[in-house]
Amino acid sequence: MKYQITMFSDFQCPYCYIAKGTVDSLREEYDIEINFKGYEIHPDIPENGIPSKDYFPNAKQKNVQLQEFGRQIGYEFADITAMPNSNKALQVAEYAKEVNKSDAFNTLMYEAFFFKDINISLIPEIKKMALLVGISEAEVDYVFATNKYKEILESNKIFCSDNKITSVLIFIINNKIMVIGAQSAENFKSAFEQLKL
Repeated sequence: MKYQITMFSDFQCPYCYIAKGTVDSLREEYDIEINFKGYEIHPDIPENGIPSKDYFPNAKQKNVQLQEFGRQIGYEFADITAMPNSNKALQVAEYAKEVNKSDAFNTLMYEAFFFKDINISLIPEIKKMALLVGISEAEVDYVFATNKYKEILESNKIFCSDNKITSVLIFIINNKIMVIGAQSAENFKSAFEQLKL
């Protein structure tokens, strides 16, 4: 049985990165296809980002909590010094689906932010990540020259609003079962088995 998983996510969501890894690990056992849909969780952040300490009064404490959580599952998260505006990165992510580079691009964006403290709001940084997966600078320029991908992000948000989804992380499996948050592999397997009934 094929499992088509729609994943509503933002590159600023650590649980999204962790859960994507969980789902990816299940691909050896199950026929899974992930359809990434960008959902901007901090649209109020300025276009080029903002220092974390200016956005979160308790930024230092949040970093410590994130790092402690990461270590429990084998990740060494960086000190996040800048909170990015993820809109442009998510636009390119929507384009990456069209050229079959979604998984590779998304993984790089998560890792750039969480492990390297890269400000993924900035077009030069987005272009560097895109080039690493074979998306040219001209393609990135095309994404920003049209409203198409901005409109896709808007339609993702409208879908979520219409379905009472108010935050990420959300997985919708075969348009039937919704899995919320960074669930365990066993919980995903349980959802898969329910769909066989």
